[in-house]
Amino acid sequence: MKKTCFMKNFVCIICTAFLIFTTVSCGKSKLKNGTYTASVYGNNDYINVQTVFSAGKIASVKVLQHSETRFIGDFAIDTISKDIVDYQTVNADTVSGATVTSAALKAAVQQCITDAGGDISAFNKPVPPKGTKKDTVTVEKADIIVVGSGGAGLSAAVTAAEGGASVIVIEKMPVIGGNTIRCASAFNTADPELQKLLPMTDTLKKAVLKAINEKPVHTAHAQLIKDVKAKYDLYISSGTSTLFDCPEWHALQTFNGGDKVADVALIRKYTENTLDTLHWMESLGMPVRKKVSQGAGALWQRTHQMDSPAGTGIIGPLYEAAVKMNIPIITNMRADKLIVENDRITGVHAVDKFGSEYTYMASKAVILATGGYANNKEMRQKSNPGLTPDMVSTNQPGTTGDGIVMALEIGAGTTGMNYVQTYPLATPRTGTLQGRARKMSGLDNVINVNKEGKRFVNEDARRDAFVAAIKKQTDGMCYDINDSSIVEVKNSFNENVETLVALGRIYKADTLAALEEQLKMPEGSLQKTVSEYNRMVAAKTDPEFGRKLFANPIEKPPFYATPRAPSIHHTMGGLTINTDAQVLDTSGKVIKGLYAAGEVTGGIHGSNRLGGNATADVLTFGRIAAKAVLKN
Repeated sequence: MKKTCFMKNFVCIICTAFLIFTTVSCGKSKLKNGTYTASVYGNNDYINVQTVFSAGKIASVKVLQHSETRFIGDFAIDTISKDIVDYQTVNADTVSGATVTSAALKAAVQQCITDAGGDISAFNKPVPPKGTKKDTVTVEKADIIVVGSGGAGLSAAVTAAEGGASVIVIEKMPVIGGNTIRCASAFNTADPELQKLLPMTDTLKKAVLKAINEKPVHTAHAQLIKDVKAKYDLYISSGTSTLFDCPEWHALQTFNGGDKVADVALIRKYTENTLDTLHWMESLGMPVRKKVSQGAGALWQRTHQMDSPAGTGIIGPLYEAAVKMNIPIITNMRADKLIVENDRITGVHAVDKFGSEYTYMASKAVILATGGYANNKEMRQKSNPGLTPDMVSTNQPGTTGDGIVMALEIGAGTTGMNYVQTYPLATPRTGTLQGRARKMSGLDNVINVNKEGKRFVNEDARRDAFVAAIKKQTDGMCYDINDSSIVEVKNSFNENVETLVALGRIYKADTLAALEEQLKMPEGSLQKTVSEYNRMVAAKTDPEFGRKLFANPIEKPPFYATPRAPSIHHTMGGLTINTDAQVLDTSGKVIKGLYAAGEVTGGIHGSNRLGGNATADVLTFGRIAAKAVLKN
């Protein structure tokens, strides 16, 4: 048995060859028959690949073990494994949206070829086209055409089908899930049942009092303040000591957190329906951890966490419901034009990956759920010149603003297009959300320190304030610091924490002094910072930065530090909609037959989205759109 190891750019390849039989010539190589294995680090963990060679050919490729994200990584694995065998090439097409997984799988097979004595160049021909362009336009019909298969699109499709409508979902990417499948699955909603387990501190009371005593900016804001005050007065008179929350308070924080420029009516519609959406998703099988926390930039302890990797616990139940209801989901189908007949949207024109044309006709409506424009560098820079082309993003590559472009062509209005959010705690250089030690997305038991080992920000602040503070630190980055009490074998993205430690993406030590040394911080700096923080936890007050959120002290070894840096995350601007999710034109009139939900819309989050509000938004407004179509 022979073993070879390579370590570069977080990729470790361990190969074992066995069952070596005869030697067969293959081009310039002498490929040995037998079974070989290789292990390459993919997106979430090592992908263990078994390759069998027989008669000078690749007889089979089998992935023995992987932790790649469902609907993304497993699709790439299945597709590429088959292509490698069918076409005898490692030059199989990369699956868009799963580039890391695709590259890892192909690298593992290449290593097996090398270990078997083969020549990679003999297995490097391109995969031929798997289809051709049709000369005719294919026409498909349904009551509702949904464009996009993320959380908004699938929640709309399933809700519409539950109401008896026929639905077709089209998706331009080869995989479903949109941004939702990649998210941290944080879902904000007022939830009396779970929030009764949390205390209401004096600091939190001050936050409520400050908000309800502000001077309103307009009548809708004034009424919202009045409604929150009425609920808060009842809460105080009840004598309870548990956390105060209600849809009105969630709405007021969303409005204030977005700099008071969002549409209060849209926000109210959102917060009044989030708990119902959560319960509906649970009825479909969405696994929700029975603990409420506060996500980064959430401002309040109302963040629910899915007990599944990334957003699979959201997309999985929706997809399974769609399959049971026989809802067609057509991937690799890019919608590029809305069809208008008699001043009404009656369908969409689309093109598949071979250039064949399709028209999807809707007897009731088209629902746009195409996501935002974080990866449309021209659009985002035009909207916000400060977003330079070199800036990385947490988003999937399909977020290029397609729905906005199509709707603009038929006279739709937009709002807040200059509001683009940067997430504070992403992975440096790559911009992904992954790579952290803690299981939960909440910051209840976490502090953030700079390279000097010092706290520099209120960790429960708004995301834009958090980002601004990080950018002022050395190298524009920081570290999540937490103890082992919130660490499990795998984090919320299905990554093995110990593997991340071994790869140098997370730092771990049995003492704070040792962690400090690993991070090359000034001696005693991190120890002093954590000691000061632990005293704040006991006192429930932060005299330096005004942190409101205190759960447990950081004291249980081992201790962890995760490098974090800002990354473009969410585009708050988009199509103008009303509370029924109907798209409005530039004069504010309803465009008949056109609805929109999710990040393709604007007006809900203002200039700054609260952490945990997006997942609840896309699922809730997807349902609102479908129900409105059925009603109208």
